[in-house]
Amino acid sequence: MNDKTKEAINEVHKHLIHQYNVETCALEMKLHQARQRRMENKIQRYFNSTPIRYAFARWMTYATYTNRTYTIAELVDEIGSNRQTISDIVKDCEAEGWISVDRRDNRCDCKASPILVEKFEDYCNHRRQVVTDIIAVAYTQLRNFEQTMSIGLTPKNDVYTNLIDIDKVRKFVK
Repeated sequence: MNDKTKEAINEVHKHLIHQYNVETCALEMKLHQARQRRMENKIQRYFNSTPIRYAFARWMTYATYTNRTYTIAELVDEIGSNRQTISDIVKDCEAEGWISVDRRDNRCDCKASPILVEKFEDYCNHRRQVVTDIIAVAYTQLRNFEQTMSIGLTPKNDVYTNLIDIDKVRKFVK
């Protein structure tokens, strides 16, 4: 592969990475706004109020999806919080019916209730739309480019390098 070809491919790759990074910033900003503004009901207000509560909802929903439970000790360790905070969240969520708790032998096993799973699925639908609107194209272009280059430009497959039309590659990203 000649230097001009390598330079053009590198230029396109850098451009696609830049576009992906810009779109990732936009996505993260939009998701932050959604967490601040999606306060339509008590469950949204509660779980969007702090990062720990937000994470707790994910752990509980994951537990239900994977047919398991989490103990308070596991949650403290995995979420990176303290025992008092997690215990308070468990107490609040159990009282609201957002999680189911099984207490026995000085152990507290928790997982999401159907209402928390339903609200998480609503969030996933919202997030899927936001992701599709903001980052899907940039991600797909970058992934496809990288896959194409890894297949077509390896030293073993040098025959493909002669088939690449650099002008077409440049047009691909415009």
